[in-house]
Amino acid sequence: MPNPNKNKHFNDEALRINRMLKKENDALSEVIDECEDFLLNYFNVLNDEDDRVVGRLQDMIIKVRSRDNE
Repeated sequence: MPNPNKNKHFNDEALRINRMLKKENDALSEVIDECEDFLLNYFNVLNDEDDRVVGRLQDMIIKVRSRDNE
């Protein structure tokens, strides 16, 4: 017969780890959002020479943000 206390401990530990990982993930997402916003605002003040680089970076940010919304 399986030990119910062992299963409960395992489930409790898994939930604790999931909560911890969610907090870390949420904090990292906030930092990434701030960086993306900074870069997008910074791109608006660059000159025309940087248009190609700016376009590529904006495309990358848009791809990441669209993936987050799926």
